[in-house]
Amino acid sequence: MNATDDSHRALLAMPAIEAPTAVLDFETTGLSVASGDRVCEVAVVRGRPGGGRRRKFTQLVDPQRDMPALAQTIHGLSDADLAGQPRFPEVLPKLASVLQGAVLVAHNAPFDIGFLRAECHIADQPFPSIGPVLCTLDLARHVYGFSKCSLEALARRTETTQSTAHRALADTLTTMKVYRRMLEGLGDAAERPPTVGDLLDRIGTLAKGAPGRQTIVLRIREAARQSVPITIDYTDRYGPGPLTVRRTVLVDRFKSPYFEGLCRTSGEHRTFHVRRVQRIIDGPAAPPPR
Repeated sequence: MNATDDSHRALLAMPAIEAPTAVLDFETTGLSVASGDRVCEVAVVRGRPGGGRRRKFTQLVDPQRDMPALAQTIHGLSDADLAGQPRFPEVLPKLASVLQGAVLVAHNAPFDIGFLRAECHIADQPFPSIGPVLCTLDLARHVYGFSKCSLEALARRTETTQSTAHRALADTLTTMKVYRRMLEGLGDAAERPPTVGDLLDRIGTLAKGAPGRQTIVLRIREAARQSVPITIDYTDRYGPGPLTVRRTVLVDRFKSPYFEGLCRTSGEHRTFHVRRVQRIIDGPAAPPPR
């Protein structure tokens, strides 16, 4: 095992809120690498999500092509803004340095990783050494079950101040704040904070149709069949306040994707959405497969 493998394993084992984290964002000439779109701005904010010193790196990039009008309306960057700026191969060494030895976080990470790979390929340069990749879009969608997962929507729900949306540095700063709030919403004070590896496992297993999500559905269905209570960690999608609330529900009806029952916390008969159940703390086990 080499030093890179050791670093990767060490990052996976660290509490996510304390792990060195590099939040990456690209602005581009469009959405498609295959259509020849290129990076025109890069930004990274590096630090620990829980707080402390932040290191910022931002750079305009000459995309070596004209800026389409539609892209310019989104991020505001024109051909004149980018004239004379360095090309991506000149920016890559600095970018690789700031990403090295950190968890790479991005909102819609496949988009940014795809452009990074494409630019490295065009430059005939090796892909930089990066740590585990965590997507805040997947965290919001699969673990929290938010129906609106744009960075703007998540900033509103997490009560995060956002400025200059769709410029790379502003978006990385917002993403870091949103990421911290989502980390703080997982579990409770009596539990150890989730590690980076825990987060990646949870994102994977709670995706639609994945084993963890299927088990939650089966356990809720069983609670409805038995008319017994379950205790759940549940996403409050509206706020303000904590992203996660703990509720004990005497389930009396299940019709996917909803279930109903008497919420013992509020004393009211309520309807819940399966997608926003993060985990079941107490309740009947899933029935054995037939």
